[in-house]
Amino acid sequence: MTLWGSSSMSSEGGGEATPLPIRIHEHLALSAAPAPVHSFGVGATRSAHTLLMRGLETPRLFPRVGRPESSDGTASVPVALETGLAPAGPLRIPGSVDGTSGMLDGSSGTWYFTADDTSRGPVEGVFTSALAEVAAHSRQVLWMGKNNILDVTEVLDDTQRMWDAAETPEQDTLVLGQWCTEADARGAATGDAVAAVTAEQARRYGDHFLDLQALLTGEEGLRCAPLAPLALLEQGSTQEALERAVVPPSLVAADGIHLNGWGNLAVCWAIVRRLRELRWL
Repeated sequence: MTLWGSSSMSSEGGGEATPLPIRIHEHLALSAAPAPVHSFGVGATRSAHTLLMRGLETPRLFPRVGRPESSDGTASVPVALETGLAPAGPLRIPGSVDGTSGMLDGSSGTWYFTADDTSRGPVEGVFTSALAEVAAHSRQVLWMGKNNILDVTEVLDDTQRMWDAAETPEQDTLVLGQWCTEADARGAATGDAVAAVTAEQARRYGDHFLDLQALLTGEEGLRCAPLAPLALLEQGSTQEALERAVVPPSLVAADGIHLNGWGNLAVCWAIVRRLRELRWL
């Protein structure tokens, strides 16, 4: 199983509130064992970066004018992508440029390509992510697009391309919906965008779509077994949040944009339940 997306998929914030950190990929690895689970969530990335990681975008790389950097004595050549896609977050993608293997690294805010063969000079050619091989025969869980949610069409199209890339699309993908922070409260542009994407993905994917906004703001989800000790619906802060159609603060990390350990625990519970219904587990 491969997990694709941005910071929510990498469980940023999951170390808060609960006695132990709650990482979604770790819970799924335990549930799916002995089958492997590959976690490819990278914070701050947009849906276009997920396509690049998955090998569905194969842009040409061009050396840029600039001074190569060195890490452990290995030359890293600054490059640009023909698509103009800028790097985001701690994104590092193993792959190859016309047969030259190496690492495309955008974690510094500039794209660099470091060839495995340190004797190679600057490279130019088509970049293909090596992660495509990992994902080729894998089922996949997608939680992508929150960082560019205002472009509803792009998020829907990019998610559809990921869906279509599965070996058997109608069976091998689970799409996770986005959830609303205080910045996405009812009436906000981002809140409207989340609602639009959620409605369309629910229509397209049916049981292979998991509505996490409904989970984290609805009675069934807020009373689920992992959250029952919190008695969330008896708290005034929960009721105030629900009036604004946002996730209750008890489930949100201090930064206000990620789930804390309790929120991740509820998401894990919902994913595992759905995977059992789909007979993935």
